[in-house]
Amino acid sequence: MLFRNTSADSSWPYKTMSVMIAARQKTIRDRLLALPSKNLFDSECTDADAEALFSMSWYAEDPSDRHRGAAARLHTLESLRTRVLKSLAPEMALLSVEEHDLLIRTVIFGGRHFLTDPDTLRPAFSLVRRLWCSVSHSGDLLQLTIAPALRTTILLILAGESHKQVRDMIQQVHDRIDTSLYLLGVLSVSAPEQHLQRLLNGTHAENQPDLIYRFFHSGYDLSYNKAGQAFLVHPGLAEPGRYLSMMTSSVTDPAGFFSLDEQALTAASDTLADLEDPLYEHLLFLLLDVTRPEYEAEDVIEDLFILAKQSVSPEEMEEVLSAALICLPTEEMRTALRDLSTRIPRWFFLSSGIVQ
Repeated sequence: MLFRNTSADSSWPYKTMSVMIAARQKTIRDRLLALPSKNLFDSECTDADAEALFSMSWYAEDPSDRHRGAAARLHTLESLRTRVLKSLAPEMALLSVEEHDLLIRTVIFGGRHFLTDPDTLRPAFSLVRRLWCSVSHSGDLLQLTIAPALRTTILLILAGESHKQVRDMIQQVHDRIDTSLYLLGVLSVSAPEQHLQRLLNGTHAENQPDLIYRFFHSGYDLSYNKAGQAFLVHPGLAEPGRYLSMMTSSVTDPAGFFSLDEQALTAASDTLADLEDPLYEHLLFLLLDVTRPEYEAEDVIEDLFILAKQSVSPEEMEEVLSAALICLPTEEMRTALRDLSTRIPRWFFLSSGIVQ
């Protein structure tokens, strides 16, 4: 799991989703600043540069490379370029949704894109690790640049029907993961991974385990249980390691949830929305115009909802709310927090039926 740096000893105001995401973005920004400035396809790039680029790339982390011991070998500039070009089309098809969006925006802007939105830092970091791009900076301003030698090829791939076909599959899987994580909190990687592999059969992106590994690790938060099983975790889950240690080893896809058909999944999501929407609207009415300038009422409410799903008490949620207000919480606000605590369903893994 990338870039998580919360502590179980921290108080809840420091473990809200918005705070954790901001901390992660700062960590990623620092990592981006430390990356090599050269791109693999720069004319002045040398074999020594290629070795440095390999060491920070996804290739050094790919399961098949680790199995073959490839990471221990020296990598020439030409061999690494050949490898990148060979996998470019299927790898573009299997980008995370955020990476794909950023790649398109960067292409549209002539191969350069300023990373002014903090949400672009994580996909930018991953695109650099794929050895297609580099990041430069002037002061606090970061700029992502696609290697000029790749731009035309990338444009042609983006326009292809086979690429669009796989991207539709990726979007389907991504939407299902997002919905599942909001409903459950955690989800074994194996369930969506197997689903994606089945969808990809017969496409130009089939039989690409390393690229599927990159898709999940670049686009989602991951954690591991004691048995070494990988789980996707909701970005607002504050202590995934502790919760996963509570789960029985047999719980990888609770109740076969990821296998639900689209209609059943939509029905579950709609039922939850019917419950949560009135609570959200009431809290929004109470918090408008009373949050501190650095807070948006909608973000505060989202944090509170995610805390309620983790069984955080009304008193602890009040501590979080107080930090975001220009006034003391009113009795009506406290009542609303108690309603959240009693009416918001807990994430599935916190129910007594699946913990030891």
